[in-house]
Amino acid sequence: MSSNSPFPLFDCDNHIYEPPEAFLRHLPDKHKNVMTYVEVDGRTKIAFNGEITEYIPNPTFEVVAAPGCHAEFYRGNNPDGKSFREFNVVEKGKAEYQYKTPERLKMLDEHGIVGALVFPSLANVIEGHMDHDPDFCHAAIHSLNLWIREEWGFGDDGRFYVTPVITFMDAAKALEETQWIIENGSKVVLIRPAPVAGVDGYRSMASPEFDAIWKLLEENKIFVTFHTSDNGYNDVYQRHKTEAAADGEEYLPFDRTSTLEQVMDVNHLACQHHLASLICHGLFDRFPKLSISYVETGTYWVYPLWDRFDLVYRQMPQAFGRHPHEIMRSNVFYHPFYEENVYRLVEMVGVDQVMFGSDWPHPEGLAQPSDWEDEISKLSEKDRAKIMGGNIMRVMGLVA
Repeated sequence: MSSNSPFPLFDCDNHIYEPPEAFLRHLPDKHKNVMTYVEVDGRTKIAFNGEITEYIPNPTFEVVAAPGCHAEFYRGNNPDGKSFREFNVVEKGKAEYQYKTPERLKMLDEHGIVGALVFPSLANVIEGHMDHDPDFCHAAIHSLNLWIREEWGFGDDGRFYVTPVITFMDAAKALEETQWIIENGSKVVLIRPAPVAGVDGYRSMASPEFDAIWKLLEENKIFVTFHTSDNGYNDVYQRHKTEAAADGEEYLPFDRTSTLEQVMDVNHLACQHHLASLICHGLFDRFPKLSISYVETGTYWVYPLWDRFDLVYRQMPQAFGRHPHEIMRSNVFYHPFYEENVYRLVEMVGVDQVMFGSDWPHPEGLAQPSDWEDEISKLSEKDRAKIMGGNIMRVMGLVA
């Protein structure tokens, strides 16, 4: 199974399936009844303040869909018109999907991967469902970060760079969490790509209110990752359904039954708006050395944003510190899906800004991560080496 690549591979998108203790082990007593795991008809579910969420159908991950089993669906290879569920290959959850075991390290070695960013799978359900309660969200996320430090570490083994999380809802608490993350040696952080919720309403993540956080991240050369998430955009799709949606209808990321939802792809829309807000509000003018990335978001959304920025810059050049295209080609890193036209992206933003990620062990990713290199076979070996690991190792300071 090992890769035949003549250069090191670094996967920008590995995952863990968090066990209940990831959130509950260090959760303060006053929040113990806010997030609970409950039995419903013989199955375990998560409840927030007693309300069941179906965001993750099996949040204990005792049973999961096998790595890569949905790949042909996402490639559009479905001539027989099978339902999304028919692509499922169900398997029993494995310890290495949740914990840093010898088997997980063996997986990296077998797949020819020298290191990987490792993201939680369930963490974004916190902000997505509880953004009206900043105090709880900050406590639950810090509890998760403590569990990550204890069970995985923050890349101190040189192989697994598990991403601690920051929520911006309370700027002072977010700054405190950022300082803690830096003091504990992480080279990377995970932030939800969405407007920031708070008791006074929503605001842009590029608001000067958060500048102290960004300053710390820039000064310490922390690689900022924005991973696909429950970003609050589900209501955009709900408004276009043929029947009226109930208020607050839950976003179900694995319900692939609506062609309209697939075509609209509000996750792409959310990323487009998020990056637009960071650039238009001058974040990279104030912090020109900041490096950010969009992981498991695909890149179809980049093209209309690129074109729109070109027009608006020509209309209002005085409103920008520098051309948005310059920022998109220097400060932002992109993780295209394997089913996308990677060559088109490389031509637009440059080969130095593109990263490979397998999404292992998720079913929508690749069972064999190194297969991703097949999507860029027409590029030179030098350029393939950058995309398959060199770019992300450089920005994280792992290589010169």
